[in-house]
Order: sequence, then structure tokens, then C-alpha cells
Amino acid sequence: MKNLCISLCILLILSLFSGCQQNETSDTQFYLDTICTIRAGGKNAKEAISAAFDRIADIQKAVDYYDYASTVSAINRAEAGVPVPLDNDTFSILKTTKMVAEASGGAFSITIAPVKDLWGFEQESPSVPADSEIKNTLQYVNDTYLFLNEQQKSVTKAKTDVKIDLGGAAKGYAADQVLKLLKTYSLSYAVIDLGGNVTVWGKNPNSADGRWSVGIQKPFGGTGEYVQSITLSEGSVVTSGTYQRNFSENGKLYHHILNPATGYPAENQKNSATIIADSSALADCLSTACMVLPEEEAIQLANNFNVQLYFH
Repeated sequence: MKNLCISLCILLILSLFSGCQQNETSDTQFYLDTICTIRAGGKNAKEAISAAFDRIADIQKAVDYYDYASTVSAINRAEAGVPVPLDNDTFSILKTTKMVAEASGGAFSITIAPVKDLWGFEQESPSVPADSEIKNTLQYVNDTYLFLNEQQKSVTKAKTDVKIDLGGAAKGYAADQVLKLLKTYSLSYAVIDLGGNVTVWGKNPNSADGRWSVGIQKPFGGTGEYVQSITLSEGSVVTSGTYQRNFSENGKLYHHILNPATGYPAENQKNSATIIADSSALADCLSTACMVLPEEEAIQLANNFNVQLYFH
């Protein structure tokens, strides 16, 4: 999963009033391996935010890569040819990831999981795996090895050693689900920041035109040092970057965005890719794919989905 450092990749810029915004409530909790903050305005804001975090907790239970009881773990333990029943959340996420995997020519792949395990980015001391290990593990990296059955809501693997990690899509999906839930309450606006995956809705009470400004973190810059500010009325802004999780070995920097075709960190000469879209789940997947693809192909992919792409 994109970890806590992602919370620095996009920061919401707000010119706050001297006092607290009337009827505004906010809460911050740790879910999906990152800091999650939800702000909302309205008489039911407190109740809405509490329900929103309950919803995120449910999603985490389903997609947690390290939780033996999660749906993702059940998929990863399953033998080839054995259908695994899916909860609604995991099923919905898989539909989106498979769509982006196909559209990107495999540049985005949730089956990169066994290769990521070799690199150990989640560990205290990650290191470059042996080339032979990477090449051997790549035989299990291909999203076409996952067969979704929409009628039965199940997934079947073509190879037993295929493993998935939904870290590149779960936060975006959670943001979409939280927004859907918040809209059922009498709220005037909401800001959902799940580790830097920022979704804004309603009118910003602190701006004259009601629009929101989202600052994109400068790659390898200081906290709050923005390379660009984007203004929008509603939508999601998601960034993937080489600066979010990395390590150096023998004088070379290695980052966590792996190219599914090679098993090594992507090399498209960009440090970050930001996607602006209505769907945070889609933006989450596309931002990763665009960091893997050459620039022209990434631009074409973004155009195909009618989303905005910014490289830095």
C-alpha cells in the first residue's frame, strides 16, 4: 500500500476564518495504512463523519493485505481454478482494477504483489532483490490470470502463486464510498483526505466563489512545498510519486512504483503523476499507470478516460 508518506503528496490549501467554521466537524483516524481526515459542514456532520469512518473500517477488513481474515488474503491463499467468493467492496474494486489494467496494457497491475514482496518496501530495510528472483516471480504478474464471475461475485486464479495487493486502488475506492455516504446526510460540503487522495464536494465556505484549491506537493521538496495549485469545484485529486516511498542502494534511488513488465521501479523520467477525476478509485489506478507508461502513452490513457493528468 501507499504508506503514510503519501499524506504529504497532496495537501488541501484552505484560507481559514479566524474562528471555527459554524457547524463544521472534522476527525482524523488511521486506516488503510495512512492518516485519513474527513471534514464536513452541516448539522449532521459529526454523525456523518462517524459513519464514514465505520465504512472505511469495513473496506479495510476486506482488502487488508496482511490480515489473514481479509478477502484479499483468501484470494492470495487460493489454489488455481478454485473460485473465491467476494464481498461487494472487493468485487467492485477488482472490476475497476481489471478495467485499468486492460486499458493501460498492464502498466497497472494488482498482481505485482509477489514482486513487491521481494523488494520489501514495507520493511525497515528494503533492498534490491536478485534479478533471478524478479524474473522468476514475474511469471505470476498478469491481471488476465484473474477471472471475475459477475453472476456469482467470485474470482478465480489461473495460477496458484498469483497474489494481489489492492493498495493502488483501495483508498480511492474508499473515498468514493465515503462521498456517497456523506451525500445522504444534510451536509453543505465535505473534504475527504485519505492519505493525500483528496476529494472535495460542495461549496468551499472559505472562498468567494465556493471553489477549492488543492496543492500538489513538490517532489522531494519540503512538507507543504507545492509545485502547482489546482482549483476545482468538485472531484478527486490523486498523486503517485517516486518520492513517496523509496530507498538508496549503491548510490541509486529505488522507488516503490514497479513496472509490471520488468519488476523494477518504473523509469518514465517523471517524479509524480497527478490525476483529477470524478472517481477517486479510477484516479488512484490511473496515477500509478501513468507513472509506469511513457509520457505520450500516459497522456493518451488519460484522454481515453477523459481525466486530467499533470506530470512533475
